[in-house]
Amino acid sequence: MKADLHMHSTASDGVYTPEALMNLAADLGYTHVALTDHDSTAGIPLALEAAKRRGMQLIPGVELSCGAQKEIHVLGYGFDPENAALRAFCEARAAQREARAEAMVQRLCELGKPIEMKRVRELARGVIARPHVARALVEAGYVTSVADAFDRYLKPGRPAYVPKEDVKVAEAVRLIAQAGGIAVLAHPMELKMGETQLESLIGEWRSQGLSGVEVYHPSAQNNHAAFLHNLARREGMLVTGGSDFHGEAVRKSSIGEGLDRWKTMESDMQALLERIGGVQA
Repeated sequence: MKADLHMHSTASDGVYTPEALMNLAADLGYTHVALTDHDSTAGIPLALEAAKRRGMQLIPGVELSCGAQKEIHVLGYGFDPENAALRAFCEARAAQREARAEAMVQRLCELGKPIEMKRVRELARGVIARPHVARALVEAGYVTSVADAFDRYLKPGRPAYVPKEDVKVAEAVRLIAQAGGIAVLAHPMELKMGETQLESLIGEWRSQGLSGVEVYHPSAQNNHAAFLHNLARREGMLVTGGSDFHGEAVRKSSIGEGLDRWKTMESDMQALLERIGGVQA
């Protein structure tokens, strides 16, 4: 078994179309993958068809954005992509993302770094996210890379940053559960908090229905992964892993990055698959 449960396509801020992403994963020998676009399930039908053609199992996924100044991301797995409430939420978030991008573009213009919203939309080809604004800044020659754009302008506290509208983790978990799926906390170490505080929050979210923790992710060093793995086991939660792959134009990474440490992949995957429908790995 070879799995990666966190990847993005052009349906949000990834570089590859859903079909191209599935083909790339299949060429690399993956057997189980999840498409987890930001606040979007639009790419799932095409990804399902492509994965089936290549003999892979695709788990329907999504990454819902929560929080405001401190962003918290919740991954959903195994839900019905046609669920009306989840689709309505994603459509509303897409509209909010467009308005947010327009506000960031305006701030950049005021900072003497003008870019066109039209170009941001062209780069997005779907749900707009900050990496599309960052790529427009790279094209305009104002920054050297997407990472540089974030560091100088688009991170919280930077001059062009605009916070999202606040969504509580409990709401995201409820939406995913109502659509028939399970909710997993994405890349916990990116919350930039101490272990005690993180453990307390995960326990709180567990009581609200959170089912798992993304233990294996490029942001989690080995000692972090060990802490998260033990925490998930103590809380009786699922353990997952994903590379958070977007494509090199967004971040230099590869499918499966950081997942060679996931030694319990097969048993963890079996537990996940059983929870989302009794599917055998």
